[in-house]
Amino acid sequence: MADNSEIILGQVLQDQNETIAPEMSAPDFFEVFCAEQATKEYELSYEEIQAGIVDGEHDGGIDSFYTFVDGECVGEEVGFTLPKKSADLEVVIIQSKSTSGFSETPINNMILSLRRLLSLSQDFDTLTQYNSEVKSRADIFRKSYRRLASKFPSLKIKIIYACTKSTADVHQNTQLKAEELVDTLKSLFDEAEVSFKLWGAKELLVLARTKPTQTFELTFDQSLNGSNGYVALVKLRNFYTFLLGGGSEIRSDLFEANVRDYQGSTEVNQEISNTLESGRADDFWWFNNGVTILASRASSGGSIITIENPQIVNGLQTSSEIGRFFSGVDRNDARSVMVKVVASENEEVRDKIIKATNSQNQVPLASLRATDKIQRDIEHHLKANGYFYDRRKNFYKNEGKPAAKIISIALMAQAVMTLFRGEPDNARARPSSLIKDDAVYNSIFADTYALDAYLVAASTIRKIELKLKETSGLVARDRNNIRFYVLFWVCALKSKSISLNADRVSKLKGQISSDDISEAISEVWHLFSNAGGVDQIAKGPSFKEEVKDKVKDKIQAHFQAS
Repeated sequence: MADNSEIILGQVLQDQNETIAPEMSAPDFFEVFCAEQATKEYELSYEEIQAGIVDGEHDGGIDSFYTFVDGECVGEEVGFTLPKKSADLEVVIIQSKSTSGFSETPINNMILSLRRLLSLSQDFDTLTQYNSEVKSRADIFRKSYRRLASKFPSLKIKIIYACTKSTADVHQNTQLKAEELVDTLKSLFDEAEVSFKLWGAKELLVLARTKPTQTFELTFDQSLNGSNGYVALVKLRNFYTFLLGGGSEIRSDLFEANVRDYQGSTEVNQEISNTLESGRADDFWWFNNGVTILASRASSGGSIITIENPQIVNGLQTSSEIGRFFSGVDRNDARSVMVKVVASENEEVRDKIIKATNSQNQVPLASLRATDKIQRDIEHHLKANGYFYDRRKNFYKNEGKPAAKIISIALMAQAVMTLFRGEPDNARARPSSLIKDDAVYNSIFADTYALDAYLVAASTIRKIELKLKETSGLVARDRNNIRFYVLFWVCALKSKSISLNADRVSKLKGQISSDDISEAISEVWHLFSNAGGVDQIAKGPSFKEEVKDKVKDKIQAHFQAS
């Protein structure tokens, strides 16, 4: 008989499934739900969550697999900046079962699989018993570990076994198997901190109810109050406490609006570190430009500023160095950092503040993408047409909008790179680097382009993704490999030209049917599988040219027939 927590969890899952992802089956949504709870502290987007789901045939008992370096999720490109000192490397691996209780079998499967998949010396070509998705995610970890090896990273491996049943009656043998799994992983990485957690209905409900704190308190020594803002001197230790946001780790979501990533071992950061480590009597704020925090609201009472929805828009490097300085060390440091708090809910004002506070030092234009007028215009246009452009990461996810209607800047860039530049191969191969190059960015995002072109790109790629999931015989890797080729195929064929541009794409609004997409999937998949059907084919230029030639032949045949 189900207990109350199982009944309530069932209703929560049903409601969220219907609201967020009605196209998903209940078991598939449970995987997304569990992955979201397991990675909640990292504030992953739905796209990032989906990318880590490896469930399917030959998954080795693993449903989801994520690698994080210094709090950032690592993707296929493994393109993070090397830190100047040590680094935090964390692996989160999840097994989620929505139809049965806890048992030894899934843990046994993980013991066998992880012994092979996490081994740095294992030749993955010999592991034919595992699907390409799980091997790819494991290889992301291996590449990250090797790249960080000289920095002696702090390694954490977190294994989660989640189930909709209660943990109250878990058999002792299952607990013993969990201990065996932990010992197995420690034998691979003796320096690692390895944990195994059983999440039942009660535990999942607690996690689902836990929302990231959005109201922070900043304790100051002295402050100057102005219109909608404050300038304060804050003890370094108090600022570090603010960065933790009530937890034990620095809240990465505080930096979503910062236009720079942490830059690692740069001359400026080394100077910040040296100033902190010197411990001299001179105050820290004398030698540092300080930190700017943008908030929706801020109020002061006593020696505390209460800040709603804070975003550190300038001072990421300073904040990161202060975090490293205090992390794991109990320091009695009387020095202060200067903090500016500006409160505004006006999006244009906020964007201007972000740009203005980052103009003192040279910042590549690519770093300021989300604040560009064209990005705001796309957001407004898509919203008016039932889609949600997530130029501010997870803004619409946190509002509970359907996952299939949310479009990230990265996905939009991939879609319009495919259409405006005819490069589905680059869209597949370099998803995180497309908008870092100014010339590329300006060729796909411009005020002169019709906004309907972006709407067509967004709506069509989302419809293609849904149709691909309905297509039998395709696993996640296959869908990811061909989706941009399908996008190019259907739009080029409908436009009767392989030389697409924003104007031609904009005219396709309302013109692409479900049957058009199904036919394109069938044609592209046939070509792709015949070409070899592997990642390297999708990422290379040869298959792109083959697709273009086939579309051109079909267009010519159409004109000849008419």
